Parts: sequence; structure tokens; C-alpha cells
Amino acid sequence: MNEPDVPPSTATEKLTTSALPNPAPPSPMGLSFPNSYGYPSGPILVPPGFAVPPGYTLSHGIAYPISTPLAPATVPAPVARVTPSAADAEQPLPIVPPTTPHPPITHPESAPALPPRQSSNAPASAPNRLVTFWRHIGGGSLTLSLLIHAGILALGGLIVFTTALQEKQIDFLPGGGSQSSADASAALAHKIQQKKQNQIKKSIPRQKLVSTSLNAAINLPDAPPDLLDVPDVSSLLGGGRLGGGGFGRSGAGGGFGDGFGQGSLSGMTFKPLMMFGMELKDTRKIAVVMDVSRSMTRYLPLVAKELDKVARGSPLVLYFGCGLKTPPRGLEDKVRKVTDPRFDKFWFYWEGKHEMDLLRQDYDKLKVPTGEPMPLEAIYQQMKKRPNTYFIDFNGIAYASSALICREVMEADTLYWFADFQDAVDSEHIRDVMRKIRGRKQKLYMHASVRGESFETIRDELCLPLGGEVLEAKVQ
Repeated sequence: MNEPDVPPSTATEKLTTSALPNPAPPSPMGLSFPNSYGYPSGPILVPPGFAVPPGYTLSHGIAYPISTPLAPATVPAPVARVTPSAADAEQPLPIVPPTTPHPPITHPESAPALPPRQSSNAPASAPNRLVTFWRHIGGGSLTLSLLIHAGILALGGLIVFTTALQEKQIDFLPGGGSQSSADASAALAHKIQQKKQNQIKKSIPRQKLVSTSLNAAINLPDAPPDLLDVPDVSSLLGGGRLGGGGFGRSGAGGGFGDGFGQGSLSGMTFKPLMMFGMELKDTRKIAVVMDVSRSMTRYLPLVAKELDKVARGSPLVLYFGCGLKTPPRGLEDKVRKVTDPRFDKFWFYWEGKHEMDLLRQDYDKLKVPTGEPMPLEAIYQQMKKRPNTYFIDFNGIAYASSALICREVMEADTLYWFADFQDAVDSEHIRDVMRKIRGRKQKLYMHASVRGESFETIRDELCLPLGGEVLEAKVQ
């Protein structure tokens, strides 16, 4: 069959337009707008195997909107075969560039809603009224000022506290009664005197003040009293001269001042303390407990004299006996001074020659007879005149612990016990006495006129455990 000659472009256009029934009119911009389902409003190509979108109907592989009435399908007329001529065969066919499909356009209604954007010009919230008022009255400057003052006060308090913690420098004087110790004391005294003079020179102005008026009021700075050496009145009257490398007031010797050097100071000494030629180690204050039973009274003046030579005025407690038994309940163990009138009765009967057994029975009823001489008159007068001398009235011979732990000797760091140690002792009571003396941090030195039956027990269970020693010197 001979088909009419139709140009290729015309034939292609007819195939494109006539084969698609009811084509959608093109948009002015050449785009198809989506419908409510998000699909283009015109016909779309549905590949084989894919579902037809809702609202469309399929015809010949192309989906059309249902709202558009479908025209009856028509079979396209057969296309006439065009036989190109020789001239047309030499001309190349026009190359049609492939059309790039437009990206699908999302319907504005289906786009996700974005949160509203806040404007940066929105007014800020108003500050608190209290903050506004505080700023108005200058609270910021006030707070800064308070912080600065608090820091200054804290710094000043720290400086004062640190200064108060500094210990005052103390000049110690070496003790001892030897020539080397005396030289050392004199050298140290010279250094102390130089230090005082230097301090006086720094504290007193050097300017010369001259006044031509007799009524002028001029206030001169006062020197500290402790820096000036005030002469003692006794030195003006001829007593207390300088001597032995010392200086200052009365009582000089190898040292200076009252009670220093080779002298003594109210029961306290600053040199190694010696009793009957034996050194009592680490002793500054000493107290003596003396057995004044009738066989021991003759040693009393020698012990008192030796005590006053090394530590004048130290406590001296007199007890009749040296036993260490557990005292019974209600025992009379009061410590009295020798100035008490009861001392006369105690001395008259227990230091005399009266029968001991009769005295134990009738002692409370006895009185001192008038006009009779006192036994051992010289020793009695020596004890009556001595200061810091005490006694415990007779209550037996086995309760000497009342003298060792009495209140009058607790200030001493060393106890010196002179006895014959012939009376009975109790080990359990000795341990109680040791605990009390150790609680006071005291040492106990023993000096026996003779080594009695209880000497070794007291030495091993009381004296040595307390850090003391036994004096072996003979007292004549």
C-alpha cells in the first residue's frame, strides 16, 4: 500500500498528540501543578508493575485524572511509510535533546510547619524591682567597698594573731657552783646588760632639749622599768656589796640577784641540787619528809641545815615513824604547821622519855605541863623558827604515806625521805603511793641512817620505779 509522504516532524507530532486522548493543557510556564494528593494534575506514565495513584484511571500505560471524562479510545491510523529520497538520505536527522524531567513540586499545604521565628527586637523582661532599687542607691559600689574593708580587717587580724604567737625570748642562766659555771653566769649577765643598754639607746631619742624657761613643761619619754637596774636600798646602807663576779642586789655570789648564783631562792634553785654531796638529777624544787622517831631526831638539825643550804625555805614535813601500811578509815592525818599550839604537845611527849604504850592510850587526854623544860630544846626552837615546816600528830608509826602524798609537798619535783626504814610496809599500799606520786611527776630519793628491815622493799618497789636513787652518805 502506498502511504502518503509525511514529514518526520509532522508525523512525530501527530503521534504524540493524537495518541494521548484528552491531554492536559500545558501551563503557561510549561509545568504541571500537583493536586491535593501531591501528584501532577495532568496525565502521568505508570510503568508496568506499579499501582495507579488514587483519583486516576489507567489507559494504555498512562494514568489520567478521573475528573476529566475519558474519550473513547481510538486506534491510531496507520502511519504511512515514508521512503526517503536520495537527497533526504544524505541529510542527517535532527538530534532532539532529551528533556530533563522537572523535580516534583511539593504542595504548600503538605510542607511541614516551621516554628515562628522570634524577632531579635523583642523587648527584654523588666529587672526585679529590688535589683533596680539596689542599683539606684549604688549597692554595687557599697558591696565592693565592704569586701575591700573585710579583706583589710582579715589581713590585720592575721598579722596581730601571728605576732601574738611569737614567744618572748628568755635568757637562761646556767647553774652550778663551780668556777666555770660562775664565769659562764658572769658572761651571760654581761650580754644581758649589753642588750638592755642597746634597747635603751634605740627607744630614747638622741636629740638635746634645751629650755630657757623655768616653768616650761617638757615631757621626756619614759624608759621601760624592766630595762633599768634600780639599786637596792640595802646596798646604800653598806649591805649586799658586789662580789664574786656577780652584780646587782643583795645575795650576789657567782651569779646575780636575790637567790641566784651560789645563794638560794625560796626553795627553788637554778643549779644542780646537792644533798650531802650527792647530786639530785633534774631537781628544781625539793621537799623533805623526815622521820622524827626518838632514834632519828638527832639527825633532824643536820638535814634541815643541808636543805636550807641548797634550797632555802623548802617544805619539811615531820612524821613519827616510817612504815607504809594501809591506813584505817578515819585516821587523823591532818598536816599542821609547827606554829600550831598542838606542836608543843606533840614534841613534849613523843620526843621526851615518857612510856610509849601509856602515851598511845592516854595521849588525847594529856596536856603540856606548865613550867617544865621542852625535850631537845635547841632542836625544838630551830623547828619553831623555820618557815614551811609542818608535822603530823602521832597516829602510829606505820602511816608515813600521809606525809609523802600530802598537799604541802605536791609542788616539788623531788621528794627526799630520810628515815631508818625499820617499820613495817605493805606492798599493795606501796603501789597505791607510787601511782599517786607518779601522777604528780615526782621522783623519790631515799636516805637511810641505817638499812632497816623495809629498806630493800621500799627501794625496789617505790624509789627506783619513780626514777629516784639511794643516798649512801653518812650523816654525823
